[in-house]
Amino acid sequence: MSIQSTSRRLLHSTSRSWNVLLATILATIFVASLAARFYAIEPYRVIENSMEPLLPAGKIVWVCKLPSCTDKLSQGDMVLISLPDHSIAVRSVFGLPGDSLHISPNGKLLAQGKVHQWDDEFEIVAPRSFYVPRKDDSVSFSTLNDLAFDYTSELIRRELGFRNFYTQARLYRGSDTLSMSRVGSTHIFGRPVSIREINGLHWQEYFLIGLQIDREDPGAKHVHFERKLFRTEDSSEVQYMHTPEDTYYVVCQKGNRCEDSRSLGYITRKQIIGKVLRF
Repeated sequence: MSIQSTSRRLLHSTSRSWNVLLATILATIFVASLAARFYAIEPYRVIENSMEPLLPAGKIVWVCKLPSCTDKLSQGDMVLISLPDHSIAVRSVFGLPGDSLHISPNGKLLAQGKVHQWDDEFEIVAPRSFYVPRKDDSVSFSTLNDLAFDYTSELIRRELGFRNFYTQARLYRGSDTLSMSRVGSTHIFGRPVSIREINGLHWQEYFLIGLQIDREDPGAKHVHFERKLFRTEDSSEVQYMHTPEDTYYVVCQKGNRCEDSRSLGYITRKQIIGKVLRF
């Protein structure tokens, strides 16, 4: 066999191997790019105007869904979250796990020396302070104020099933129990309050009902509600909650015209789809 024919055969074999290697590399790059597109970094068009002027409606942002992006969030980070109706929205992280927050009727929220101001927020009827739970925190329901009870009971129901728990409210003046019939003469936002709905109200609604009863029948001690959470299965009281994962308090900008942690309560890590990248 001549040297020329041997060389041609080796060259052909080498070329074929090189083509296979090149095709493999290109296929790997293509698959990696698809993985990055669908599983790591994804574009999202902002639909609502809840974050204006920071993020105007129609703007396209890039969302990183990698654990390296979402496991170490900071105050001010924007995240894409899953809402209870399974829609998604961009919100800003304001309260981090372990933070103590204070909310006031003038639409201000304070945490770690920083202030968030909602636009046209006029529905907060009284100041409240609360704590954002960290993973493995043991939260005692007996120590919670009315706002923190809402947030914590919502969290445990969301984690373990809404039908597995129920709330009972009792009416007090000081330490003395009052009849729930007193509720029948009160109104919320212009409509009469039904005793049948009394166990499912929001903390601010309980606060307003108490003020009305106080005004109708003034006393040395204020009227207030106390609530407890029970398991549906055996009617046993839930006294503690072991926080399964870190929680966050997220905010939007448009006051009462957007949904954030004021109504959603604490957002868990698994509700955070990804972090909005800033270039």
